[in-house]
Amino acid sequence: MTLFRKDKKSAAFQRELYRLHYRRIYNTCLRIIGNSMDAEEAMHDVFLKLFDHLDDLQDEKAFYLWSRQIAIRTSIDRARRKKPVFEQVDNLPIVDEEPDEEPVLSVEAVKRGLDSLPDGYRIVVSMRLLDECEFEEIARALQIKESTVRSQYVRGREKLAALLKSKIE
Repeated sequence: MTLFRKDKKSAAFQRELYRLHYRRIYNTCLRIIGNSMDAEEAMHDVFLKLFDHLDDLQDEKAFYLWSRQIAIRTSIDRARRKKPVFEQVDNLPIVDEEPDEEPVLSVEAVKRGLDSLPDGYRIVVSMRLLDECEFEEIARALQIKESTVRSQYVRGREKLAALLKSKIE
């Protein structure tokens, strides 16, 4: 399927685009929002935005990144309405980002662990680990300091590790 077909606005084209990308976009929304109903609504909002601006797309290869950015921003906007709590921390010590050793866990166990994190931690950890966003990008998207993002990430990752460790033991 090419995004440069003349019938970009046709219902058949839009159904096919939805069929090919809805899982990825829904999962991105769910990781940030943490609620399946809100994530589904956000996903539909993303597709409405995508369908409205398909003509603006100049490069078919850019669609993946473009749709991912729209999904992230839409999800953050929806999560922001719930007012997640971010801890403001200044003068953080430098912490090694990657743990020394990680136990092997099921994907479901990790998803349940992420879902149980407070909103602020869950959003930052999901964006960093699963969406592979840089700290600066997360800070801009959430409109918070980069030091706060790093703090939320470190603390969220530690809390997630503790939750997962308790599941293993």
